[in-house]
Amino acid sequence: MKKYYFLILYIVISGCSVNPVTGKQDFVMISENQEIAMGKRYHAQILQQTPLYQDTDLQAYVQKIGDSLSVKSHRPNLFYRFTVLDSPDINAFALPGGYIYINRGLMAYLSSEEELAAVLGHEIGHVTARHSVRQYSQSQILGILSTAIEMNQGRSAGNLANLASGALLSGYGREMELEADDLGAQYIFQEGYSPQGMFDVLSVLKDQEIYSKALAKKRGQEPKSYHGVFASHPSNDKRLQEMLEEVTNSYPKGTKKISSNYLNKIEGIVYGDSEQSGVRRGNEFFHSELDLYFSSPDDWEIINTPRSLIFSSPKGEAILQVDLEDLNFREPPRSYMDRVAKNHYEGKDLRINGFNGYTALSNRSGRTVRLAIIFKEKQIYKFIGYLKEGFDSFDKYDATFIKIIKTFNQLDDRGKELSKPLRINEYIVKKGDSYKSLAETSNIPFNPEEQLRLLNGDFPDDPLAEGQSIKIVN
Repeated sequence: MKKYYFLILYIVISGCSVNPVTGKQDFVMISENQEIAMGKRYHAQILQQTPLYQDTDLQAYVQKIGDSLSVKSHRPNLFYRFTVLDSPDINAFALPGGYIYINRGLMAYLSSEEELAAVLGHEIGHVTARHSVRQYSQSQILGILSTAIEMNQGRSAGNLANLASGALLSGYGREMELEADDLGAQYIFQEGYSPQGMFDVLSVLKDQEIYSKALAKKRGQEPKSYHGVFASHPSNDKRLQEMLEEVTNSYPKGTKKISSNYLNKIEGIVYGDSEQSGVRRGNEFFHSELDLYFSSPDDWEIINTPRSLIFSSPKGEAILQVDLEDLNFREPPRSYMDRVAKNHYEGKDLRINGFNGYTALSNRSGRTVRLAIIFKEKQIYKFIGYLKEGFDSFDKYDATFIKIIKTFNQLDDRGKELSKPLRINEYIVKKGDSYKSLAETSNIPFNPEEQLRLLNGDFPDDPLAEGQSIKIVN
């Protein structure tokens, strides 16, 4: 066993390098060239999973802001690449070597260039402090330690080290996030922005956190949040306040920025679903590429995920999930169902708007579920309707499952028009306007009043003022 500890000690000693931010020795197992190669490789993978947002002017705007900050950073020798991704998720993140991403979903909820600079500065901070590289190196040494322990003490002890290794990769941790905040504040302040942008972004993300937690509780899901320390700060975080005061007292402030009109820069940005993923409008779903239409009862929610389309009952107790697969054999729908769900019963053929299918009941883990398939050209639409654990009123919801399945159709002329995505536009508040009245005419598919408030920083109950410039969704 001693030889493994000597090996680990040697790796730790030889793997130390100077942190470009602190000037102190950090444990890293890859060189700067390897870091950049890693970033290039992951960058290609990111763009395969989530496409670039197709707006060259917006991409250039974000790159320009990022460039102005990166030259103030502790690693100005790097070329930083800033990319707007076509994702509705409210997030931003960085890869090793200077690859930084912000989702259009987050950009829609920001309200100023200063807030955008705060987000980009935070992500630059992760790159300059080599946070991802340090985590990667820690995970590698834990992997080596896991192997050594496993060989000496058995597999169970080794699995504990593997568990620790996995935890390191699940997030940066509060200290690294605070360091990224500190560095980001330095960069934006020296570029002429106010560090107040950090607090403004914190307010945006805190409102999102409150809303998403309430929504997730209703759906019976885990809430999603921005990866950064913004999400873990309390709204009155004294540590963040002290850090920002330290920055303003310790660093030279750049020439005051004359910021661009941010609302003008994001005018027309896609809100929510993209055309490629399908568009929800109220209780209807339109997908232009698949030539597909669905509708649901008014009080059900349509949830559009990258892998599935989900119809959820008002309290989230009943779910109808729709998945798409390639059809590989020339066979009747009944034969397909017999192959993939051998224990089905009470089956019957379907003929819906010219498409053939089959539906039946089945038992899954002791619970009754509704199964259905519909053949459309060389693809199969697969449906499973079920109740969440703890609910037992299947018959109450089964009729609704069938009703939703029977709305399956191609797009008509109206559907082709409505399959275009929703977009953000600037609006000047008129006398008598309220969030409630604007929500009543909004195309936002779910909780329109809350979403309009979140978009404009007026969540949960701030009023509108006549003449105020706000974002609406058309």
